[in-house]
Amino acid sequence: MGTEQNENAAQIEENGSVFALWTTSFRAERGSVLHGGIYNREMASSLAAGACTLAAVFLFAAVSPATSLRSIAALVCFVPLFLLFRRYVFREESLRIVLDRKRGTASFSLSRPFGGREITYPLSEIGAVRQECRTIHPVNPDGIRVVEKIALQHGTVIPGFGETTEFHTVEIEFKGGERIMVFSSKEPVRAGEIAQKITNFIER
Repeated sequence: MGTEQNENAAQIEENGSVFALWTTSFRAERGSVLHGGIYNREMASSLAAGACTLAAVFLFAAVSPATSLRSIAALVCFVPLFLLFRRYVFREESLRIVLDRKRGTASFSLSRPFGGREITYPLSEIGAVRQECRTIHPVNPDGIRVVEKIALQHGTVIPGFGETTEFHTVEIEFKGGERIMVFSSKEPVRAGEIAQKITNFIER
């Protein structure tokens, strides 16, 4: 069995008649207005944990007015809350595909914080593995200039903000015409590697 992982958050496993791909990079879409370098999942988890910790401290203050005890309570509450929020509430969505030659199935499982979805197709219905390049252009250039101006006033530069982005995608196309995107990367070489591995397994 072979296992592979890289910076694009993709993992491939091959074990005889089974091929599995797990990834958190399976969309080609415009990012949030709140740039990832400023507002990310760690910050969201910190804010949520901080809010809950403050509430706990205020409740604890009614029981004990000691400042040192409130500080200890805040520290004890914040760390596990941060970990819980990051792992279960603000975790990234992931896609797992499993191609099984023995069962003759192609399964697609979407995992997300609140609910998931799984679809299974006959493996024989896969028609091709497509590789494409999608260009995402920024919208609202006036808004982008305002944000950049405010950032500069605060001595901050937001890398990549407002730039045109190219995504190199890998899609599985079924004979009926339906397509499912299974991987997306800004690196064409990496997308090509994923597409080739899936193609090699299907054609074996």
